Parts: sequence; C-alpha cells; structure tokens
Amino acid sequence: MPDTKPNPPEMEQPPVFRTWNQFYGFVLLLHLVIIVLFYLFKIAYS
Repeated sequence: MPDTKPNPPEMEQPPVFRTWNQFYGFVLLLHLVIIVLFYLFKIAYS
C-alpha cells in the first residue's frame, strides 16, 4: 500500500517559486502594482 501521509509543513515547496519568501515577495509586489494602477486610474478618470 502506498504511503499517503502528507508532507510536514516545513518540507512543502511553494507552487511556483523556490522558497516561500520569494512567493510572499511576489504577492506583496503584485498588490503594490495593483494599488498603483488603481491610483493612476483614479487620477486619469477623475
């Protein structure tokens, strides 16, 4: 019977990046880009 135990949390890899810190950095950068875009849209269309 195959071993179906989940990996411990410290052994899990993020879906795309090499480390979780890179993944978190990408998420923060993406949020910053979205906030800046909303700000620019507000200025352009107000």
